[in-house]
Amino acid sequence: MSKKSRKKRAQKSRERSKSRQHQRPPSSRWPWWAAVVLAILAGVVGLWWMQGQRDAPAASSAPAPSEVAAASPQPTPEPAPPPNIGPVTHCVHRPAFVSQLDMGDQIYIGTNLRGYQGLTLSARQPDGSVIVYQHPSWDDAGNLAAYVLDKDGNVYVAPAPFVSLDLNPPQEQNNIYKVDTNTGVMSFFMKLPWARPPDTSNPFGIMGLTYDCDTNSLYASSVAGSTYDEEVGRIFQIDLDAVQIADQLEGVDAFGLGVYRGMQGKRLYFGSARNSGIRSVALADDGGLEQEQRMEFYLLQAPGGQDERAKKIQFPAKDEMLVKGIEFNYTMRAASDFVEHDYVYRYDPATDAWDFENVRLRKGIAE
Repeated sequence: MSKKSRKKRAQKSRERSKSRQHQRPPSSRWPWWAAVVLAILAGVVGLWWMQGQRDAPAASSAPAPSEVAAASPQPTPEPAPPPNIGPVTHCVHRPAFVSQLDMGDQIYIGTNLRGYQGLTLSARQPDGSVIVYQHPSWDDAGNLAAYVLDKDGNVYVAPAPFVSLDLNPPQEQNNIYKVDTNTGVMSFFMKLPWARPPDTSNPFGIMGLTYDCDTNSLYASSVAGSTYDEEVGRIFQIDLDAVQIADQLEGVDAFGLGVYRGMQGKRLYFGSARNSGIRSVALADDGGLEQEQRMEFYLLQAPGGQDERAKKIQFPAKDEMLVKGIEFNYTMRAASDFVEHDYVYRYDPATDAWDFENVRLRKGIAE
């Protein structure tokens, strides 16, 4: 190649290089706003990624599902605790006026103490002697029988004819009297309605009294108006706050009464005035009487039991029922002639029933 040709070729090469230097790169041909949009998107993506990193748990604190189940198993539901079974007279205490008598701590309330008519208080002294106190008003209603105390120490008592109707006329046997806890004075409290007026063939009225602390209810049973062939007695629930009858059960001649809370709730237990049976009815939350009766047991069927009536039903201990049995046939007899047996039963929570334990003879008990 000649010198002239080489020179001409080198010149063309310089011209092509210079032309490339003045050309824009392909990216520089995009509009200016495209670059702005790309920058904004890049910023948003970066912020989203950083927020996700902050919220994500650390790798060491995120075990596998199987590990979570093994480390913190779901607790199994525990069975419901048993109800607070037992008597419902935890609030009852002795009258306030007793503290002014200076008779000691062991004081007994009685309604058939030999030689006395009406209500009495007695206390045995260290030397063996017995002190008896009787307020002048305590014999105003004649002979008395059933009694019960409430949460304030008031005493509620009911009359009962013994030998004569002179002191206890039939028309007054559905009366309830109240001994004031502060003054000790006994006065008329309430007269319960009877299904039929009583007469001399059945001079009895109120037979049993009991109390429920939970509802401040007084329960009373009456056989007024019943005959040999017809059972027209009643059981009453008395609201002591309102001083009125709240509920009643018809057609039941009941003697002693007692309220007890078992596994299935509270029940009012009562002894039949016509046989040795003990029955019960469920109580509503407000103390109302359910209508369906449940047969519990017969005193006569217990080993050593007699054909007696449940004069009193008490619960000396959480699982114990004490039934004071007595002979009764709707006729009058002297209080000193009473022959009684104490029947002891134990509560079985598994069956919500009472099992017989023993029976003891009592004679001439003054209480």
